[in-house]
Amino acid sequence: MSRPVTIKDIAREVGVGNTTVSAVLGRSPSRHVRVSEATRARILEAARVMKYRRNGLARSFRNQKTNILGVYTTQGYLSPDVVFSSQIIGGLHRGCYEHSQDLLLHSITSSRPGAEIYAELGDGRVDGLVLYVSPQDPVVKLLVDSTLPVVAIVDAVAGLPSIVADDVGGSRQMAVYLAAKGHQRILYIVGPSTLVSARRRQQGFQEAATALGLEVTEFQPSAHHEKLTEVDLLWLDLPRDERATAVVCWNDMTAYNLLERCRLRGLRIPEDIAVAGFDGLPLSQPTQWRLTTLRAPWVEVAEAAITLLMRLKNGEEIPLETILPIEFIAGETA
Repeated sequence: MSRPVTIKDIAREVGVGNTTVSAVLGRSPSRHVRVSEATRARILEAARVMKYRRNGLARSFRNQKTNILGVYTTQGYLSPDVVFSSQIIGGLHRGCYEHSQDLLLHSITSSRPGAEIYAELGDGRVDGLVLYVSPQDPVVKLLVDSTLPVVAIVDAVAGLPSIVADDVGGSRQMAVYLAAKGHQRILYIVGPSTLVSARRRQQGFQEAATALGLEVTEFQPSAHHEKLTEVDLLWLDLPRDERATAVVCWNDMTAYNLLERCRLRGLRIPEDIAVAGFDGLPLSQPTQWRLTTLRAPWVEVAEAAITLLMRLKNGEEIPLETILPIEFIAGETA
């Protein structure tokens, strides 16, 4: 038989009604049909021989759920080779495992029209959606106005429940730490303005530094926020008494890039200049530095997003924003 075997096919083979077969195979809402053990055995044997497979799509239409949660991102694809991405994927999968859900990673080209992407996300394949996007994404407004349960992660999205790390509080801790170390002139390398997390880190550090009487110069890289160019590093060639004594980077990758450039210039870390980061991600490659940084709980953020999504899916009210604490890591670079 070239087409999939149906309940009707099995009923015809065994010589019983469709309702009887549905009751045995557990696919019918009528679960009180009496079936003898002999008939049950014949139906199960026919299903095995005929290689019957239940129709998951049809079941989802009946139950109005698929037990599948989706993930949509416009921050590049979630590559397992990138530590941040692997932590997000791991947290999402662990959360789905705990709630007996499947996980669907949507592969949608962000260059497509927002309405087209939204139609695909809301076509019934998923019961809810985890969102990792820039708030400027045109799909966001459509999702805010939709009935699909959605939880944003990493970067808070206005109008949607979001779960994030404590970007502001963590950056404040860093300012207090550097002040206690005696630093007065600090250079802050900012992240992309499109990312709420980057803006909050910058804001938290600046506010705390101002309260502590620190002099902070904010620096915007010329091209790439993680790979600094020689033009970006001209300030390193200033006399020691004229340049910043400490540099705070919006994330660890920028910090490690800066540390390597300092090494090539023969600068001692942290004696000549102190360097700090944010994220606390383990490195895929060994490095000579133990970075002073703030560990953001990205695995826990992703895992908790699934729990929040399940609560939302079940009709519960959840906070508009959930903030998980960060951990200060006193390394050797600051």
